[in-house]
Amino acid sequence: MHSTTDPTMMLGRHTRLRTSDGVLNGTILAVGAKGVSIAVERQVVRVPPAEIQHISAAG
Repeated sequence: MHSTTDPTMMLGRHTRLRTSDGVLNGTILAVGAKGVSIAVERQVVRVPPAEIQHISAAG
C-alpha cells in the first residue's frame, strides 16, 4: 500500500479507497495482512495490499 493513512484508523468509517482498478466508496470492515475488506453497496469487496493506492475519509 502506498498511502500514509493508517487503515486501522478507518475501521467503521465511510471511506474512499483508490485502487489500481478504480475508486471504491464504502465502509471499512476489516484490515489485515491480506488486505482490506470494504462494504460497497451491499457487497463486501476484499482488496489486497498491493492494489491499494490511497485511503481517505469520504465526505
